[in-house]
Amino acid sequence: MSASHQCYSGLKASTWDLHRTNTKSWADRKMYFEIIQKYGEPAVDLGCGTGRIILDFLSQGIDIDGVDLSADMLAICAKKARSSGLSPNLYEQSIEALDLPRKYRTILGPSSVLQLVPDVERATSTLRRIFDHLLPGGVFITPFGFAWREGLPLETDWSLHFEKERPSDGATVRSWEREWRDPPAQQWHTEQRLEVELNGVIIETEHHTCSPEGRWYTRAQAVDLYREVGFTNVQVYNGFTFEAVGEKEVELFSVLGMRPA
Repeated sequence: MSASHQCYSGLKASTWDLHRTNTKSWADRKMYFEIIQKYGEPAVDLGCGTGRIILDFLSQGIDIDGVDLSADMLAICAKKARSSGLSPNLYEQSIEALDLPRKYRTILGPSSVLQLVPDVERATSTLRRIFDHLLPGGVFITPFGFAWREGLPLETDWSLHFEKERPSDGATVRSWEREWRDPPAQQWHTEQRLEVELNGVIIETEHHTCSPEGRWYTRAQAVDLYREVGFTNVQVYNGFTFEAVGEKEVELFSVLGMRPA
C-alpha cells in the first residue's frame, strides 16, 4: 500500500478501536458475511487492522485469514484474538506484494483498501496479485468511495475528528484531521494530529501525513480495472447492499468480480 506503515502505527494504531467503538452494526459486516456464505471459504481479510472483520468471522466458525501492512495493528489483533481464544493466521504484508501460502474462495477488501494504492498502474498490479490468490470461481469484493465532487473546496481546515476517554487509564485522547484533494490525479491527502491528556498534562502526541493517502474512482473506472486483470461477472452494488447501481454515480459503491471457473 502506498499509505506508509507510519500512517497506521503508534498512537494511531493503539487508539484505532477507541474512536470506532462498536463496529458489529456496520453495514459492510452483513454484506461480507453473506458473500462468504454464497461463494465459500477459505476467505481472507485484506487490511484486517485490529481485527474488526476477521475476529468476528472467526468466532462464527469461518475459515478466514488476515493481512495488514502495520505490525502495530496486527499485534493488537493478535492480542484480542488470544483473549477470545482464537488463533488467526495473520500476515504482515503490503497488498501490493501479496504472497500468501494458500488460495481463497472469497477475498474481502474492507475500508476501500484498494484505493490506498493511489497509482493506477500499481493498483492494477495489486489487483492482479489478488486475482492470482483466488481459486477458480472465487470472488474479490471491495468498496470504492469518496465524497468530494466538482465545486466543493479542494482543502479542508483542521477539525476535531474525535475526543474520547481511554478506558485503560482515564486519559483523554483527541484527534484532529485535515484533507486536500488533487482532482486531475483523483487523489486525496491527509494530515492527522493526535494527543493524549492525563490529569491536565499532555503526555503523548503524534503527527501523521499520508500524501497521497488514496485515489478515487468512478464506477466505470473501477469496473474497467477489474476487467483488465481478468475478472468476469463484475457486479457493482450501491454501498453495502445488493442493490445494483446501474449507470448513476454514487458516493459509495462496492465492486465484486469473479475469477473464471
